[in-house]
Order: sequence, then structure tokens, then C-alpha cells
Amino acid sequence: MAAHETNESLQEQGQEQRNGQGQGQGRDAEGGGDSHAARTHLSAAGLRARGWTAGMVRQLLGEPDLLRVNPHSQAAPRIRLYRVERVEAAERSEEFRAVSAAAARRSAAARVAARRRRREVLARIAAEPIDVAGPAPHRLAASAVEHTEAHPVPAQAPERQLSEREGGPPPE
Repeated sequence: MAAHETNESLQEQGQEQRNGQGQGQGRDAEGGGDSHAARTHLSAAGLRARGWTAGMVRQLLGEPDLLRVNPHSQAAPRIRLYRVERVEAAERSEEFRAVSAAAARRSAAARVAARRRRREVLARIAAEPIDVAGPAPHRLAASAVEHTEAHPVPAQAPERQLSEREGGPPPE
């Protein structure tokens, strides 16, 4: 535990995680985690969980309020964090409702189109004739008869003696 953290603040963080709060919210990548930023800011992933699209974020929120180093990779782009108050204010706006409804309509239309394309492809596959190259059925039957006459099956295969492992007698 870092010197500036208390048991109480750690318990609060654990409680937030158990309640599902803070998921997708940015944590400070420089080390111990900035619990203040986690409670006051949302990451792009947190916004997606709330129904935001990347276009909606650009259109309604614009530039992030805070940039943090990615905790998983220093080379990765920095995490964009947006103030919760600003996000909630945008979500209450009429513009958000209109943009959100349009995004939902586009998403539903895309799902319907994907299902239609899938049905069309499956119908084309089912309608495609399957030609199997091989002899005609009467030739195949004649070949089978010839093979059977040339290679007769023994009347009875010799009995195989069971090993001790398989329940047979021990070797002599």
C-alpha cells in the first residue's frame, strides 16, 4: 500500500468494482492508480459501455479532459478521459437523444442487412448443384461385384487369442 492510500480508500475502490462502477474508467498508468480520476472521469471504453459510439464522442464531447499513459503498454496511445459531469450533461441534451436514436437505427439496419445477406448466401449455396465425379451407379455396382469375386472374404476369421490384459489366460 502506498503511503498516501488508506484502508478506507482501498475499501471504496473495492466497493466500486463490486458495484460495477468504475468499469472502463481510466486508472492512472503511472503506478498506484488515481482513484480520484477513476471516480470523476470516464474512458472511451466506459463511454462505449454507456452506449456512446466513437462518432458521438467526437461530435458531442470533442477533446478529452485528461490524457493518461496506458497502463498496459507505454507505446500504446494515451487513454482519453472525459469528466463524468460533462458526459452526463451531454447525455441529458436533446442532441444526444437524436444522435443516439440515429445510431440505434443504423445499428438495427446493419443487423437486418447482415441477416439478409447471410440468408441469401445460404440460399445460393443450397441451390448450387453438387456434381461428384465418379462412375455411373450401374458401373459402380459391377466394379463392386468384380472386386468381391476377385478377393473373397474368408468364411470365418481365425479367433484371436486374448492377452492377459484383455482377460485371457497368462502366457505359458
